[in-house]
Amino acid sequence: MNYDLVICGVGGQGVLSIAWVVDHAAVEAGFHLKQPEVHGMAQRGGAVSAFVRIADAPVASDLIADGTARMVLSVEPMEGLRYAKMLRPDGWIVTDVTPLKNVAAYPDTRRLFDVLFSAPRLVAVDASALARKAGTVKANNMVMLGAAASLLPVPAALIEKHLRQLFAAKGERIVAANVAAFRMGDAASRFAAALAAGGVPTGIIARVVPRLDFEPGPVAEHVLAQWIERLGAPDAEGWAARIFEAEEVLAIDAGLSALSI
Repeated sequence: MNYDLVICGVGGQGVLSIAWVVDHAAVEAGFHLKQPEVHGMAQRGGAVSAFVRIADAPVASDLIADGTARMVLSVEPMEGLRYAKMLRPDGWIVTDVTPLKNVAAYPDTRRLFDVLFSAPRLVAVDASALARKAGTVKANNMVMLGAAASLLPVPAALIEKHLRQLFAAKGERIVAANVAAFRMGDAASRFAAALAAGGVPTGIIARVVPRLDFEPGPVAEHVLAQWIERLGAPDAEGWAARIFEAEEVLAIDAGLSALSI
């Protein structure tokens, strides 16, 4: 088994913290691991990436070749697209949808999302919104780790264990906030997977899931069934686009009363 993971974002978003948790969880799970130095981050706000190579046999090379990564895990949407060329055909992009416009030539966001949301295997969440709900705006990276957890070869329980260790010195409040952020990201990702299993197109899922208010736990089955029914309607594509562009948070389990939009 080989699992190549590209983690990317910009300086200050916690890319290294994600890599630290994944690395330690993978080693405890019995995998071999290699991670080269981080590329970029000349200053806060500069592009950052970390390559994590997980395998059940010794790993010879530090580098991940284009077209071979199983996942691009991004804390910033443009950075997710930057590294998309590294994915294998069945690879996943797991990304935050909150732009961090750290360059003058940052692309038009509507065009950016049109391209990003056309990816065949995509998990998109609003990590910033869920981090705020969890209790600390700095936990957006742990939201993203949660969103990736079900797709990684490492047990989620081990990932959460090492997440707790990473923040233990900062006190129980910070630990609890980051654990909640992780679990909300996981809930969003699993909800997106359930929508896809119910036949909802990826582009619709990518526009709706970031606008939903997740709790740090699974979505009830009857609520999921209602969402699958609504997102299978003839007007779902246009409705999803309007929801995404409105940037308003919808309560996921409030009887879907907002679905008349």
